[in-house]
Amino acid sequence: MKKLWLLVVVALCLVLPCLAEDVPTASDSQDYKYILLADGTAKIWRYSGHADTLVIPAEIDGYSVTSIGEGVFAFRKNLTCITIPDTVIHIDGNPFAGCSDLTDIRVSPDHPVFAAIDGVLFNKSEKELVFFSPALCDSTYTIPQDILSIGKQAFLLCDNLTDITIPDSVTSIGDSAFDSCANLTGITIPDSVTSIGNGAFAYCESLTDITIPDGVTSIGDSAFFFCESLTGITIPDSVTSIGDKAFYSCASLTGITIPDSVTFIGNGAFAYCESLTGITVPRDSYAAQYCQDNNLPYTYTYTND
Repeated sequence: MKKLWLLVVVALCLVLPCLAEDVPTASDSQDYKYILLADGTAKIWRYSGHADTLVIPAEIDGYSVTSIGEGVFAFRKNLTCITIPDTVIHIDGNPFAGCSDLTDIRVSPDHPVFAAIDGVLFNKSEKELVFFSPALCDSTYTIPQDILSIGKQAFLLCDNLTDITIPDSVTSIGDSAFDSCANLTGITIPDSVTSIGNGAFAYCESLTDITIPDGVTSIGDSAFFFCESLTGITIPDSVTSIGDKAFYSCASLTGITIPDSVTFIGNGAFAYCESLTGITVPRDSYAAQYCQDNNLPYTYTYTND
């Protein structure tokens, strides 16, 4: 039931931002809805078809297709193969989130922006990993060296994934990047990472341990939401903010250390952490006051304090 509820929430998260944007030039062409951009090119906004093998058009109604909106092909469970034309140079977020059988992504070797390697889509100009298919059967994966960022929802619902290696070139982990990787047990975040996005590891139910490196300055909203097996974590001195519901319902979390550098902790950051017996905080710190205001158990960093 929880997984079904999660899928509904994720689907709404993909759709609602698109509905909110002003689209005065929206037009229909067969299975596509598109909008015209300022440069006179087209952005695919919706796809209503049900093809299992799909070639994204390079042109719609005489307009060159240069962009694909977020979630356009999301949760098309029958989609197994897709071809991205050379005209497409911009993709919002992950348009293929939840496409559980999509393993064949075809991109020209001469594509100016994107590349596909063994079913994984990359933005080679921005050095970003865009999409890793849940259908890829390998339980472990090593992100190629020189990748700078892991995109929004890049590994969403990759239940087969148990272990992943992130190279020290990566500086950011996007929103919901590993959301609902239910069997992911181990992950090492390199020191190069400076930001962990909203919901980055939400519903990673098997994640038992994670080390946040010294370079991270912010932990996003719901970053470890419902990580039910996470037992302990230390926040480094570089972190200044912990988002809303960052560790919400981490039922196995027994202890956490928060440094003096943290000057913001969001609402419900440690709500429903049923096993949490103590948060270690410096005396007279923001974290200490937060614990007092929210009736959370805490101890001071030094026992003689």
